Order: sequence, then structure tokens, then C-alpha cells
Amino acid sequence: MQLTPYLIPWVLSALLTFSLGLYALRFRKRPAAIPFIAMCFFASFWAFSYLFDIGSTTLAVKIWGIKFSFIGILGVPLSWTAFALAYSGHQEWLTRRNIFLASVFPILTLIVIFTNEAHGWFFAELSLQTDADLGLVLLKNPLGWWFWLHAAYLYIILLIGAYFLLREYWENRNIHRSQIIVNIIAIFLPWIVNGMSIAGLFQTNMDITSITFSISILILGWGFLRYRLLDITPIAHRIVFESMPESVIVLDANLLVIDVNSAALNMFQLEVDKILGKPFQSVFHKWIPVDNAMLHTDGYQREIAFESDNQPVRWLHLFINALRNKTATDAGHIVTLRDVTSIKENEAALAVARDEAMQANNFKTQLLANVSHELRTPLSVILGYTDLLMRKSYGDLAEKQVGALARIKDSAQHLNDLVSELLDQAQLDSGKLQLEERSFEPRELFGSVCGQVSVLVESKGLKFDYIIDDNLPVSIWGDSQRLKQILINLVGNAIKFTEIGGVSVRIAATQSNSQWFLQVSDTGTGISPEALESVFEPFRQLANAHKSPHRKGYGLGLSITKQFARLMGGDIIVESELERGTTFTVTLPLIIKLETEHE
Repeated sequence: MQLTPYLIPWVLSALLTFSLGLYALRFRKRPAAIPFIAMCFFASFWAFSYLFDIGSTTLAVKIWGIKFSFIGILGVPLSWTAFALAYSGHQEWLTRRNIFLASVFPILTLIVIFTNEAHGWFFAELSLQTDADLGLVLLKNPLGWWFWLHAAYLYIILLIGAYFLLREYWENRNIHRSQIIVNIIAIFLPWIVNGMSIAGLFQTNMDITSITFSISILILGWGFLRYRLLDITPIAHRIVFESMPESVIVLDANLLVIDVNSAALNMFQLEVDKILGKPFQSVFHKWIPVDNAMLHTDGYQREIAFESDNQPVRWLHLFINALRNKTATDAGHIVTLRDVTSIKENEAALAVARDEAMQANNFKTQLLANVSHELRTPLSVILGYTDLLMRKSYGDLAEKQVGALARIKDSAQHLNDLVSELLDQAQLDSGKLQLEERSFEPRELFGSVCGQVSVLVESKGLKFDYIIDDNLPVSIWGDSQRLKQILINLVGNAIKFTEIGGVSVRIAATQSNSQWFLQVSDTGTGISPEALESVFEPFRQLANAHKSPHRKGYGLGLSITKQFARLMGGDIIVESELERGTTFTVTLPLIIKLETEHE
């Protein structure tokens, strides 16, 4: 055994490359990771095997050491080429069939090496010699003809991998170039050294190719740590950058174009080789009207009209983002252009539809108001003459005639109520309804209304209770006619949907005396949770509203009631449970004011 300091570089090479391979196992699921890991282990095996060639003084040990080292010598270029293919996005070439075909010659080479004593094809001679300068016993191994086939094959393999990396370098133009340069330098360094060694340019008989290969692997490892080669590869750049539907232009800190994706090239009908390295303004100024100050503004955005030959105008959303390096200084800018033509067209269509809808709504409101006014006069005449006839002002009537007049009056009154609701709704929609507020006495007003509606409640065999709490002031401020209408609407609605039980009304001030409320409860069919969400919408009726002859209406009463409440500065809420009943509560601000104060 030759204990010499010359063993140290190969020991370090074996340990470092093996350790790097173990570390890279953590990323074995990343693109190109497996070939990289294999390259590390093959390089480590190469350096470890060569230790036997240097350290031993026995010919047999040296021969076996050099033979086993060729497992690593053959494995390193094969795994590096596989790494280059995977790294450049050609993983589909690494099939079992292709790997087997690429391994045929290396396997034959290993067979030739391990049987060299029988034919001398790889090494013409294997003997010992003493290097006077190094003071070491080394192996003398003149090269045979198969060695040159082996060398040619490996250099061809290396050139194939280099070709794909160089093409990746060219296609990526700027992004990831530093990564690819690291790869190329790292892999060609040992083979340049190997070529110089084969040519006899070194004044030593030791082959240092394995050491330079270990250095190469460590350079790749530095690239792995520095650039995360196995994590974010150029294929990711193609997938994300080239496949983006938006047009993207990358500028450096001096606003020179350094990268453009396919969408931008197609949009502006440009050739990449003719615009790279040129100022942004000289290339895009006729399409993108921005100055240098805007390009330097991080987060700048606007919409621009894009016109091209024989093409309709398109709208683009322009967005400018700053690129920052690790020192947070300006490293460049990304200009993104997104086609928003369809959005602009939809916005224009929506604006037209909105205007048409507003016109239709105004027409509807005006029509309701006009029709309501025109209907009121003849209805008033019908109700007036019907009332006179029923009073026998024009002579006696038979019992059947009186009954017929009663039905006429009932139907005319229902139609008159509907016309009043339509008129109120039209005035509310147009914003023309004005409150007539004055001081009134709630006990007198609501007592009178409750007295009138009690007849309707009792006519259905229902109980009717109303309470006006003592805490309610004697006089309050508000529109008494609209409040009367709210109470009649709520009680009338309660009567419609109550067959058993009764209806109750409570009017009182809140504990804070800042508000007062009007509450109407019934023991009717109740309202489902789904229907509660739409109960205040105009022209919306409950599903069972048509089942009883008493349930007349067109779904305007509750809608109008809510709009009145909000117009008065209050609101209305509803609580209901199916088959248990419903409670409507109108809450309004409590205002006490004398009539003279208002005047």
C-alpha cells in the first residue's frame, strides 16, 4: 500500500460527490433529479476505484481498480446526457428502449475491459512502472483500438447532451442562461482535461480526469443550490411563460427588450431575433403609448386601444410590474397585455341593456300612473251609483238585486283598492310620492282603524284583539294616512291567511322612547323560510294565496308597506312559523312635535 498525499484529492472527490448524491435524493421527484443523482454516484465510484490504482503496489489490485473505475467512467457521460435531455424538456426520450440501446456499447466495452488479458483490445499492455517525479508505482497501460472507439462514443454522447443545452440556451435567450452555462462549463471541463491527458500534454502518468469530474459535479451542485436546477428548470419557464395567453414583454433596468413570449410575438407580428436588445420605445411605441416614466412605475396600469392592419380594434389591459433582485434594486420590468375586448363589448352591451331597462321601467311607471288615474274616476262612479242603488234611492229592489249589487260593490271596491296600490307603487318607483306629515293622536287614529277591521275579522269567526300601550305619547308626528294604510294592509293580509284562531294588533313605544312600533300577529298558515326572503317583493304572492276566495290581491300590499316604512325612516321585519302564525313588526322613529312648530 502506498501511503501518499496524492490519495487525498481522490478521497475528497469520492466523499463529496457521494454526499452530494445523497443530498440530491431529497429532490428525486423533481425533473432531471434522477440522472443528476446517478451522475454523482458514478463519479464517486470512479474516484473511489481509482484509489486502488494509486494506492496499491500490486499489479492485480491495480488492474481490478482500473477496470472497476470504467463503470463510473462510462456511467458519468451517460447520466449527464440523460440529465441534459430531462433538463431541456425531452424526458419523453428517456424510455426503457432508448436507455437500453444507449447502454449496449458501454456494456460491450465493460466486457472487453474485464476480458482484456485475453485479447488486449482496450489496453495493449498492463504492467507496473515507477514514476521518478512522484515516487509512486503506477500502472502502465498503453491504449488499444477499442479504447478509441470507447472515447469516440463517449464524446458523441457528451456532444448530444451539449447540443440540447446549447439549444435551450439559445431559445431561452436570457432567462436561465446562467444555469445552462454552469452546466456546460461543468461538464466540458473534465473532458477537456481528459483529452489533454490522452494527448500527453501533462507531465504525469496519473489520470486526473476523475478529480476534475468531481469538481464538475460540485460545480453542478453549486448550480443546484444557487439556481435550484432540479426544482425550477427551463421546462417550467416554457410551460408558464410561453403558454401564457397574455402578451408578456420582459425589460431590463435600461428598458431594453430581453424576452418576449409567443403571445406577444403573434399579437404584434414580430420576430424575436429582430427585437431582443432593442429599446422598448423603438419597438412598441406605435402600439403601446407609454413613456419611460410610466415604464418605470411599478403597478402602472391602463386600458389601450390596439389597432393592427385589416383587423378590428381590440382593447388591451396594460399592466407594468417591476422586477427586483435580492438587494431590492430595480432589475427590470414586466409588461403584460391582456385582451379585454370581450369584456369591453359586454360592458357596452350591459350599458345598452341598462338604458333600455330604465326606459322600460320609466314607461311602466308612467303607464301605471296614467292608467290608475284613468280607472279611478269610473270606479268611483260605479261605487257611488251602486251605493245609491243599495240605499234604494231609485226605488225598491228585489232581494236578488240587492245581492247582485253587493257583489258588484265588493268587486268594484277590490278593483279600486288594486288601482290605489298600483298608483302608490308607481309613485314610489318614480320617487314622486310625498309624505304629508303632521301631528296626530295615535289612539284615536288606530282605534278607529281597528274598529273598522274588527268587523272583517269577526265575519270570518276569528278573534280580534288590539292594544295601544300607555307608554305611547298622546300625540306623535307622521303621515297618518300612510300609517292607516300600513295597518289596514297588515291586518287585511293576516285575515287572508288565518282560518282558525285570531288576529292581534299591538302599538307601543320602545323602552328607549326613541322609536315606536306597530305589530300585527295572526295564527294562520305561516310562511315558509324560502318564501320569507321574497315576501316583500312587488307582485310576489305566496304559493297558497289563490286557494281561498278571501285571499284577493296582486302581491303589492307588503311591498308598499315596506317602502312606506322606509320612507318614514323606519323598517319592517317578519317572523313566521308554518301552521303556527306570522308576526309583522313596523318600527318607526318616535317624533313629538306640535303643529305650530312645523309651520
